[in-house]
Amino acid sequence: MDSWYYATAGGQGQGQGPVPASQLRELHARRVIGQDTLLWRDGMAEWQPLAEVAAEIGLPGSTPPLPAPGPYAAPQAAPAAPPAYAAPAVPPVETHLVWAILTTLFCCWPFGVVAIVYACKVDRRRAEGDLAGALHASRMARMWATWSALVVVIGLAAFMFIGLLGNV
Repeated sequence: MDSWYYATAGGQGQGQGPVPASQLRELHARRVIGQDTLLWRDGMAEWQPLAEVAAEIGLPGSTPPLPAPGPYAAPQAAPAAPPAYAAPAVPPVETHLVWAILTTLFCCWPFGVVAIVYACKVDRRRAEGDLAGALHASRMARMWATWSALVVVIGLAAFMFIGLLGNV
């Protein structure tokens, strides 16, 4: 098998290739690809780091690959397209930004502003891969927006109660 694919910088999108093993050895020698570069060829279930398939490619210092199957081996299917390499998916996290903006405009604006600040942190932390930080910022945005709304509800209830006491 001499048709290899390698993942592009940052592991984004499809891989580069097909390229022969000799070109992979050359890319490795020029330090274009490293031991953690993901590689794939027909017959592999998933992308593998270069370090795990170095022997098969014939990189110096690695053990030689196993010999090819004998003349009675089953015929091989035509090469398939490489599976798309995708970075691990980070689940979506609710920002509560709309709720934070509405409570800022119609309720207690100091608490609403704090809710907006936390809501803006959610997507940035999620994009950085900090799922725990994104979830924390989401909870804080929801809490501050809730308090902003509750301050108005409690204030209106107190105002109505004082108004009722004044009529008695």
